[in-house]
Amino acid sequence: MYTDILILSALHRRPQHGYEIKKSLESLFGGFLTLTNSMLYPALQRFEEMGAVQRVVLRQEGKPDRHIYHLTDRGIAIMLDLMRDFPPEVAKREAEFLVRVAFFDLLDPQERLDILKTRQGVLSRRQANIPRMKETLYGTGRLPFVGHVLTFREHQFQLELDWIEALIQEQQRLL
Repeated sequence: MYTDILILSALHRRPQHGYEIKKSLESLFGGFLTLTNSMLYPALQRFEEMGAVQRVVLRQEGKPDRHIYHLTDRGIAIMLDLMRDFPPEVAKREAEFLVRVAFFDLLDPQERLDILKTRQGVLSRRQANIPRMKETLYGTGRLPFVGHVLTFREHQFQLELDWIEALIQEQQRLL
């Protein structure tokens, strides 16, 4: 799940407390991807139980204790495994793909290529279905605005496919 990657990658950059993790990721992604407390804190507890993070409690006078989380070697391995695990059913979800691309610096070029090609395949199949969908839904006159939505999605798919192709070529030069 992309939220696990987000949390672990934030801690990979530096130890942080929960609020810092939330704010740094929100600013990094411009609010496009957010973490709620109900997502963040159970994940941190789960990671601590797995040995992926260590929590250090800093006592503060007159304030609640501050819990600083540090990523362990096990946490780095888990984060990388999560990033590499990108089957087509996961590649269908845009956020899963974009989070992995955002942290491509943590992967080698071949791993990046595998992720890019998986997403490329998913988008190509989706795009190939649009003409049939247009004919079935829009061509009958039953749902006239569906054609506008499908044309919009077709353009979005093509834009992303072009971007992915440029990234693929960039990674292939690194091999």
